[in-house]
Order: sequence, then C-alpha cells, then structure tokens
Amino acid sequence: MTNLRPPSVYKVIVAQLVWTVTLSLVCLSIFGVVAGYSALLGGLISAVPNSYFALHAFKFQGARNADKVVKSFIRGELGKIVFTGVLFALSFTLVTSLDELALIAGFVATHFVGVVMSGTIDYSPTRKNT
Repeated sequence: MTNLRPPSVYKVIVAQLVWTVTLSLVCLSIFGVVAGYSALLGGLISAVPNSYFALHAFKFQGARNADKVVKSFIRGELGKIVFTGVLFALSFTLVTSLDELALIAGFVATHFVGVVMSGTIDYSPTRKNT
C-alpha cells in the first residue's frame, strides 16, 4: 500500500472549462455569435489537450514506477502538442466564419488560467492523517 497521492489536477481542468464557457458567453454578449463560438473553440483547443496531458501524466506514481512516470509524461506532452495542432488546423479549415482574434484570445486566456491554477495545487506527495 502506498501513501502517495497524485496532485489534484482536476481543479485545473474544471477551472479551464468553466473559464472557457464564461469567456465565450461574455464574447457572445459583447461581440456577437461568431466571436462567442470562436472564443469557445479557442478555449477548448487549450483545455481539451491539457486534460489529455493531465490524465496521462499522473497515471503512475512512486519510485518503483519511475520509468513509467517519465514515459507517461512524454506521451502526454507529445499527445497534447499533436492534439493542439490538429484542433487548430481543423478550426481554421472547417469553420467558415471564424473570428481568429477571438480564437487565439480564448486559447491564450484559457492556457493562462491553467498556468495560474497549477500554482494553487498542493504537490505534497503524502496523505495528511487527521
């Protein structure tokens, strides 16, 4: 039995998704439908691959699984990069009416929320006994 626990990266995933929906609703109400769904797409292009990475990166834990931990981080990061590129390519080719500025702003803002929320995670590897 192990005392190790994975960091709660799910907070980051939820925060990014909530931010994405909030930002897209604000863009929808201020700038219109095209900006709203473009910001939504940009946010999802950031949040979905980050979720993929988080699920792969923290699959294994402990010193005995060090090689698996490293491989899962690499696999998660490479998958995230490829996934992000594919989603951008699909957005620019398949969406006929797209606000590119809103798309990029949604992507960058959602990515920034993920970075900020990552700083709030408690990375202590042992459980607290109460």
